[in-house]
Order: sequence, then C-alpha cells, then structure tokens
Amino acid sequence: MDKPAPNSSEIVEEAYIILLQLGGRRFLAMTGANQLLAAGRTATNPNPWLRMNLRRNEAGVNRLKITLMPTDTYTVEFYHQQLVDCEAVITRKQTFDLVYGEDLPGLFTSVTGYDTHL
Repeated sequence: MDKPAPNSSEIVEEAYIILLQLGGRRFLAMTGANQLLAAGRTATNPNPWLRMNLRRNEAGVNRLKITLMPTDTYTVEFYHQQLVDCEAVITRKQTFDLVYGEDLPGLFTSVTGYDTHL
C-alpha cells in the first residue's frame, strides 16, 4: 500500500527545518535570500528540498538548493540559472554531498562570502 501524499503542512515543516539549520529568519535577513520554494516527500521525490534565490555574491551564483538525503545529511547545490531563449541554463554549479546540518552556515559563508548571523 502506497503512503499518502504529504499535505502542505508537512512540506512546510520539512522546509522550515532546513531553513532553521541555516539560521532561520536571521539567515534570510543577513543574506538577502528570497523566493523560497520547497518540495516534500512524494512517491516520485523521496527527498524533501528547499530552494532559494540569492543576491550577488563572490561565487556568482544566484540559486541555492538544499536536499535532505536518507542518510540525514544534506546535498547542497549552488548554481547560476538564467533563461536563454526560454530555456533554463545552469552554470557555475557547485555541489557538496554529505553535509551535516551544523555545517550548513559555514558552507554557505565559504561559498558566497556572506555571514549567516551577527
């Protein structure tokens, strides 16, 4: 028997946990990250993720996607996405696997140059 699809509150809760690992609202205020988008667990997507837009930074990336893996670690992707002839083109992609929650703020700072807290 298939597991029922998650409701919107479960998706929000999983995304909020990922955001809290980064520093929560303080992270958003300090970094200028915006336009958060989340996906919860489904039959076709077993790993919940949180994506956000980033302001200009040292790495030249404008997107961050953090995916919770079954090992209770994260896969973190920084990349630059733009539309070219109505097609999304991804460049400057940096992927980090097996990142623990407590290491997310430090990784963010090392890639973008932005502090995540005062």
